[in-house]
Amino acid sequence: MAAPRILVTGAQGFLGAYVVRAIESAGFGAVTTSRSGGDAQVDLLAPGMIAAVIEGLQPDLVVHLAAMSRMAECEADPDRASRVNAGVAELFAERFGARMLFASTDLVFDGHSGPYDEDAATAPLSAYGASKAEGEERVRNRGGRVVRLPLLFGGDDHGRGATASLRKAIQAGDRYTLFTNEYRTPLHAADAAQALVEFVVDPDGPNMFHLPGPERVSRWELAQRFATVQGLPMTTLGSAECQDPLRPRDVSLLSAWRAQRSLDEMLLDS
Repeated sequence: MAAPRILVTGAQGFLGAYVVRAIESAGFGAVTTSRSGGDAQVDLLAPGMIAAVIEGLQPDLVVHLAAMSRMAECEADPDRASRVNAGVAELFAERFGARMLFASTDLVFDGHSGPYDEDAATAPLSAYGASKAEGEERVRNRGGRVVRLPLLFGGDDHGRGATASLRKAIQAGDRYTLFTNEYRTPLHAADAAQALVEFVVDPDGPNMFHLPGPERVSRWELAQRFATVQGLPMTTLGSAECQDPLRPRDVSLLSAWRAQRSLDEMLLDS
């Protein structure tokens, strides 16, 4: 049997690059779309575009990462956020059902009763979280599957992700303030990517699952741990309490899935 062709949308993004590498390392074929490159450089909101991509690239499975993810942009245009983060995902789910994974977020929760397992009720505080929660519902109604991701980090030449952006700021001597009261379960993007590939090739797997990192930590603690294991100066790092009503305080995740590496091992590889 030929290796499956796996479509990765948003493949030029931070996680997308890791997912493509994980697919190829597993011996499968990767085909990609993005607004800025890939096998098909496209705007998935354009009429008929999803059908055209499927016809042109002929994928067997889909890892749908493309998203409108900047919180400020989603707040400014929640209708567009809904169309990008829910509408596009639903169209892929209509065609692929359980052969499609939709990447959602821990920010579908309000942070009042973390940690959260897969059965917890969503209660998003932001337009971004609301659009992703809507996407979850629409995808599952069409037979697709959902994976909720935590804060992701890892090496990145463009300074994307929680640790790469921190490294960039430290090396530039920029002041960087981290919240002491915002808790998540951060995960290295390489570990997330490997798990996504393992799940997408098993359509009989769960239709909702979490990928939590190995520890629940605040953003401030994560920054301190990263700087320590990397031997980076902490002179430009500062701490503060988050007061933003749109940012939940504890969206740590629970799951039967377990990361194979410790948090410090992941941070050393960042």
